[in-house]
Amino acid sequence: MSTRESFGQACERVSERQGWELLPSGVRVDLPGGRRQVISLEFFEFESQELVRLYTVIGPADQLPSERLAMALQINARLAHGALAVLEGELIMANTLLLQDADAPEIEASIAYLAETADYYEKSLFGTDRH
Repeated sequence: MSTRESFGQACERVSERQGWELLPSGVRVDLPGGRRQVISLEFFEFESQELVRLYTVIGPADQLPSERLAMALQINARLAHGALAVLEGELIMANTLLLQDADAPEIEASIAYLAETADYYEKSLFGTDRH
């Protein structure tokens, strides 16, 4: 079994246990208050290592004043995992895992942390729940 298949099976188990919806390209996490966050998965290689980037959109970066984007860089220094970044014009929160080492507890912790933290920033910065 490939590392990507193993990751997929672990992701299925975690999603089933947590009640998350497994999507073709990620996981939908329902949060308290009727809110939700979709975590996308992007598989890639870097220096012969297979990796998976987990990320979720917070909101359109061009709607934030430059001071807020600068604040996002300051927030990065305090995050327990992952980072805030801009991808294709969207402010996102992302975390990258080494595919061969990603087990169910690490996958679960990463998805939960991204969903909860990104949702907090989406709500506080944009006042929306679109992602």
